[in-house]
Amino acid sequence: MEKIAAEHPIPMYWVRPARILSAAQGMHRFVWDLHGEPPKSLNKEFPISAIVHDTPLLPLGAWALPGTYTVRLTVDGKQFTQPLTLKMDPRIKTPLPDLQAQAALQAGAASGMNQSFDALSQVQSVRAQLKESLSKAKGKLADSLEDLDKQCAALAGATTSTFFGTPPSGKKPENFSTLNQHFGQLLGIADSADAAPTTQARKVYAELAEQLDSLLKRWNDLKRNSVPQLSSQLRKSGLEAIDASKPLRARHEQAGDGDDEP
Repeated sequence: MEKIAAEHPIPMYWVRPARILSAAQGMHRFVWDLHGEPPKSLNKEFPISAIVHDTPLLPLGAWALPGTYTVRLTVDGKQFTQPLTLKMDPRIKTPLPDLQAQAALQAGAASGMNQSFDALSQVQSVRAQLKESLSKAKGKLADSLEDLDKQCAALAGATTSTFFGTPPSGKKPENFSTLNQHFGQLLGIADSADAAPTTQARKVYAELAEQLDSLLKRWNDLKRNSVPQLSSQLRKSGLEAIDASKPLRARHEQAGDGDDEP
């Protein structure tokens, strides 16, 4: 809670505390919020629809579909399982195929967020290493470092403050930052009603997925070719090679105070 308080200028009595299953002896109650694992997001925030002591940090993961699940508890290397049946609210009359279509879009949006976030982390890590090498390199090597950094900067980009419904004439090329942001907004839209995704939502998802695939191909091409070639030049100059898998030191997740928009 102290970490959340430091990052969010809101009263902590609104916040849902982390729920950790106790390891103490006896019976314990643990409530599943029916969501999957939260996706990796550059824009974490608390919604304006606050609930005292139970306001979750968004985004949440995709909703679980009605069906049979297995609860697994591992204690001292031993596993205990128990079946669990999840039923739809009887007041909701949405057909199962529509719920499945909704869940598929949510899962796709969450996957897009995770992929764009992970790729962005790699790009930012490489840029940090390039910056360090640039302070020591000279001549053509320095030029090559700057050229790769420009290509990485275009892939990384930055999140925007514009609304999601930007007219086609005002659309700009996606980057890993905006993709993470836009997939997150699409996840919120899919989560806004117990209904099948609209035609517009499906179209937006297809466009974002295509952009993500294109950017990942560009990034993988740089990792396979430009990064190894430049690393070879760096080693010849007595400098450290670039490692695209090196963890990024600085945390780039951001969090907001809350917003009406999903």
